[in-house]
Amino acid sequence: MRNATYPQLWAAVRAARKAGRKLESVKPAADQFQVKHNGDIVTEADRTVEETILAELSGQFPDHTVVSEESAPEFTTKPRWIIDPIDGTTNFLNGIPHYSVSIAFEGAGEPDVGIVYHVPSETMYTAIEGGGAYANGQPLSLSATTDLSEALIVTGFDTASMQAQEYDHFRAILDVTQGVRRFGSAAAELAMVAAGEFDAFFERQLSVWDTAAGVKIVEEAGGEVTRIKALDGKNSEMVLASNEAIHQNLVALVSAGTVPETGEQ
Repeated sequence: MRNATYPQLWAAVRAARKAGRKLESVKPAADQFQVKHNGDIVTEADRTVEETILAELSGQFPDHTVVSEESAPEFTTKPRWIIDPIDGTTNFLNGIPHYSVSIAFEGAGEPDVGIVYHVPSETMYTAIEGGGAYANGQPLSLSATTDLSEALIVTGFDTASMQAQEYDHFRAILDVTQGVRRFGSAAAELAMVAAGEFDAFFERQLSVWDTAAGVKIVEEAGGEVTRIKALDGKNSEMVLASNEAIHQNLVALVSAGTVPETGEQ
């Protein structure tokens, strides 16, 4: 892995591994959660894992600020860390082996970093601005798919996607592509797009802690990412990530429900 001496990268890796070990020691239970005001669920495991991550990072970078889903969900100045202690909490609670730890660093004059640790498979996805993207030290590259009919899309279903107009756009994706899958951890699925395991990721309502690390990994793997801020007062955004070959046609699909006549179908 490149940039072996970059301290923020390795601090994030250590924090993610400690978080993963903490999760492995916790017995998940589907009835042990609270519902937050926005409808998301939170568990004691979320809080415990977040404390583990913050202890590692604050010990090395006490002057850095933090944006975190569980304790500090507001935007702060750079340099800052953006953390989701368990991305895929519902999966974790129900014993479904698909959840991740997401840690991003946004520097002030220093390279940005993205770490997504897929805990069940022990896969550490890493990226550093200008230094490429890796999974367990091996370089990542996106899929070579050039035709939307062959593209496999991974997504998340949210309230916006189920509204009439957006649902029509979602159906357009179903009709034109090979298929759509939903697994429940946006950070991990963005990393999987970077690894070429899916051709594209799309979701309409995500928070910065869901996307910061995964987006950096896709970009450093050579992919394209379109992000559109939602005007909902919740700091949410739409994210579409894919390889370069199919990106503009996917943007057309999710924005207008149609593929340009000159594009691949």
